[in-house]
This record gives sequence, structure tokens and C-alpha cells, in this order.
Amino acid sequence: MIPRWFFGIDGGGTRSRIAVVDADLQVIARAEGGSTNLFSTAPEAVYRTIETLLNEVLGKASLKPGDLAGGCIGSAGLNRPAETARFRDFFIRLLGDGVPVKLVTDGEILLVGGLQALEGFCLISGTGSLAIGRSADGTVVRAGGFGHQLGDEGSAWWIGHEAVSRSLRSAEGRDISTDMLERLTAFCGLDNPGEFVGYVHHRASKADIAALAPLVTEAAGRGDLLAVNILERAAEELALMAASVMSRLTGTNSRRLAAAGGVMEHDAFVRSHLQKLLKADYPSLEMIEPLGTALEGACRLAVENVRAGR
Repeated sequence: MIPRWFFGIDGGGTRSRIAVVDADLQVIARAEGGSTNLFSTAPEAVYRTIETLLNEVLGKASLKPGDLAGGCIGSAGLNRPAETARFRDFFIRLLGDGVPVKLVTDGEILLVGGLQALEGFCLISGTGSLAIGRSADGTVVRAGGFGHQLGDEGSAWWIGHEAVSRSLRSAEGRDISTDMLERLTAFCGLDNPGEFVGYVHHRASKADIAALAPLVTEAAGRGDLLAVNILERAAEELALMAASVMSRLTGTNSRRLAAAGGVMEHDAFVRSHLQKLLKADYPSLEMIEPLGTALEGACRLAVENVRAGR
């Protein structure tokens, strides 16, 4: 029998998802497992997770590895040569060199899934932030995505961090007046604002700081001027990322941008302000909610990779 099944993996830092599809992208089976992110999990554990996921989903579909025509995994760091080489060697050991596996970033599979197309743009603002563009020939351009130590502007982490930092400045008369500091202090379980020094530097995770973003949204809704300013700046930073990608990607006529991530989903203020900024500079741009998932994007890329012989 000629292999006609494909797998896609949405590789997350906490949870990963896998699906087997046919050439028409109809899902045959799904499974979920642990992390496939080499930056948060040891390589051996990542490879065990992928092997377990693949065995589980093939078992559900009553298939063998030899029935696969190809696959795709999207995970953080798979635009870097060292990580790409590790994953490529692993899949060759696991499936042999007759099953092509496309290795891409998590941003690229979200773009393809979100647009349900192989070209266009995607802006992600969740715990972190990233803009990415893709042309039909597979050319990919990125902006941001450097992590919170070097960037993540406009993300939930950035909004939360700005709220704490600038509220402390405000208490010293060095920033816009705000009433957020008391609420931020209570939310973090601190007795007084001075404890933010130890909390931020030694105890709080990136997710802990990102969890403060909804408090900024609530404060902006009350008319808090500092909160409004932070959210406006978040939208401005995200617009700069999107503009960077759109100005550098050639070879595409697409003018659709999928806006994804928790900030885009839950903060109407940021989303609305971002849309106004982008429309001013790119009148033909259509900013949409994601039409599909990153897992769907991985499956679509797996099929396309085999069809294109890449």
C-alpha cells in the first residue's frame, strides 16, 4: 500500500498535541502528551514524549510507522540550526529517512492553522509575543520572539511587568497617577509594595507576571490613565512587530493577519487600538481571529511538504 497518512505535532512547552490526517486533512486520530520544547525540557525527555505520542496516535488509527507519508512538528527553537539538526536526526532514527518530517517553529504552524492557508501574517500576543509572515514558497520572516529577557513587547508578561514597574514609579511621583499598585500587591499575595523587589527578582515566574495583565485591562476600563497608557503602548509595540514583518516579506499578495494569543483574545482595548494603528498604515490589511489551530497548521504543512517534494 502506498503511504497516504500524515502526522502533525503542535509542540508546546507544557503540553503537546499530535494528529494523524489523510491527504484531505481529515483527522483520523489525536493524542496529547508532555513538553517537546528543548528549552524547557531535557532532550531525552522530549524525544520520549514524541515517540510515545506517535505510538499512541498510530495505535488509535490502527497504523504502523511505515504507513506514514510524512509529518511536521512545530516547536519553539526550530528555526535554529542546532535544534533543527537534533530533531532531524531523531526523526530519522525513529522513522527512517523515507518519511520526510518538516521542522518549523510554533509560530509558523499557528500562522498556517490560523489563516487556513500557506501564506499571510500572524501576530501572537500571549504570555510572550511574536510576529511572523510566510509566503507560498515557504519563505518565513519573523519579528520579536526573543523571550522576556530581551523582548516580548506587548505580551501579557510585558503588560504585567510594566504595571508593576510603573506603578512603583508612580508611587514616587515619577509616572502617571494610578490606583493599580494596591490591587497588584494584593493579587500577588504581598503585604506591601516593597515586597515586589524580592517577588519579581526571586520568586515570580514569567507566567506569574503575565497573570497580572487582566488587572491592567480592568483598571483601563475604570479610566486609570496609567493602565490606558500601558495598553496603548502594548498595541504600539505589537503594531511595530507586524509592520516589520510585512515590510520585509516579499513574494506574497496576502493581506490577512491572524491575531492570536490570550491578549488578542481577551483584551478588547489592545486589539481595537492595534487594529486602528495597522489600518492607518496598511488600509488593505484584514486582521482576523484565527480560523484554525496550530495543530491543523502542522498537519497542513506535513501534507504540503510531501506534495511539494521538499
